Amino acid sequence: MGYTIAQKIIKEHLVCGEMVVGNDIGLRIDQTLTQDATGTMAYIEYEAMGIPRVKTEKSVAYRPQYIADRF
Repeated sequence: MGYTIAQKIIKEHLVCGEMVVGNDIGLRIDQTLTQDATGTMAYIEYEAMGIPRVKTEKSVAYRPQYIADRF
């Protein structure tokens, strides 16, 4: 039987461990998407952990339009 799309993505990005249900694995992250509230918190956490920068092939941060300048 073939792999699901999720299994194919995991298999392609697997850097350590085995792709077995219940096992811990390490994955290479090549894309990130953050929004203004949670993205800022993620950046602060990286700084707190002493990580000078995160390098991905593509990173996008966006500001949702539904948070209009009403405040």
